[in-house]
Amino acid sequence: MEDFLESLSPYLKQLAEKACINDAHQAILTPQAHMLLKDITEEDMHALKAAAAKLLAKPTITASELSNLPYSKRYSRVSFACTALNKCTRGGILTRGITEFCGSASAGKTQLLLHLCLTVQLNDELGGLSGGVAFICTENRFPSKRLFEMSKYFIRKFPAYEINYMANVHVEQLHETDALLKCVGERLPALMSSTCIKLIIIDSVAAVFRTYTDYAERSRDMRRLANHLLNLAYKYNSAVICVNQVATVNEQHPDVPCLGLSWAHLGRTRIRISKIPKQIKLQGSLLTVRKLEVMYSPDTPNDFAEFLITKDGVVDVPPPLK
Repeated sequence: MEDFLESLSPYLKQLAEKACINDAHQAILTPQAHMLLKDITEEDMHALKAAAAKLLAKPTITASELSNLPYSKRYSRVSFACTALNKCTRGGILTRGITEFCGSASAGKTQLLLHLCLTVQLNDELGGLSGGVAFICTENRFPSKRLFEMSKYFIRKFPAYEINYMANVHVEQLHETDALLKCVGERLPALMSSTCIKLIIIDSVAAVFRTYTDYAERSRDMRRLANHLLNLAYKYNSAVICVNQVATVNEQHPDVPCLGLSWAHLGRTRIRISKIPKQIKLQGSLLTVRKLEVMYSPDTPNDFAEFLITKDGVVDVPPPLK
């Protein structure tokens, strides 16, 4: 903390104290709007952030070094435990970033989230991270009965692992933005400091942000939320999934994700969940086929996969009979 302030020129040090910035990390993460309110010019803001970046800069490494330990272990994936979905996403949901699930109502988003609540608790060999889940609901009540039904299948499938699946899912019900920001900014860090949480889920972000009439304020609050989530994701190597709703703009664009570019630019990966007009009979039940599609991602190519939702959870579509 003192090293950063002492490394600054007297003028920049005065600006840092004016903006209540005490260390380099805080200088990098402090929004520009906050500094502008403190009458700090854009040039001075750039100089302050550049000084912080220079102090935090790490030695350069080669691409071959990134593929070796320990760098390759910095990022992990939460497996879907479904061959088609794992192939489509190159192994599952990546940690240290925000992944967005979007789709219309009843597309299967919540079912996928519950399935991931169970797979993340498995060990590395089975595609999990041996950690718990922080599940924040902003719309409907948490479907605990459905999670319990799916957990019974995991207990039967992995009898050698004594995991209390239900006890490792921590649920919070919120309906307002202020409560959500306070939760992820204060209560969630306290939980993660004492409990191994490897998956953070917000279902959904659209429910609390769609009611705003001041879009500038909404953008600021969405950035605050994303900053809190990314700090926790990087600190604890956790995955973050935020659910977004879709809306119809016109006939050419029937399902457009909500919250606009202000939210889209904060996430790393966007995944669309949808139903397709195809049904398959499995174990005596007629099931609707669902599609998971990677819309954009810096580390996963655009791809899609089909899957089914059964009483036991998410499964692959069986191959057609010859």
